[in-house]
Amino acid sequence: MNNYNIKFTRHSKQRMKLYNITEELVINIIETGKTAETDDGKIIYIGSSKNFIYPVKIICKIENDMLVIISCYPLKRRNENESIL
Repeated sequence: MNNYNIKFTRHSKQRMKLYNITEELVINIIETGKTAETDDGKIIYIGSSKNFIYPVKIICKIENDMLVIISCYPLKRRNENESIL
């Protein structure tokens, strides 16, 4: 994770509350999950947790030496772009 400070957007906090995702889980997935980068520079982390049936997806970007968490949610299906992870 390269010791970035982490900032959660309002949207990501709403999703975390909706799906009962903790900050500790987000940090754990960032440190241990699979990683991919999109064409527009966003970073996607996907990892599993014993608390969820499906893997959890975290979408973030790096701004001014800060890792900004844009959204996070449990995956309910796999699309063709996520098969590369």
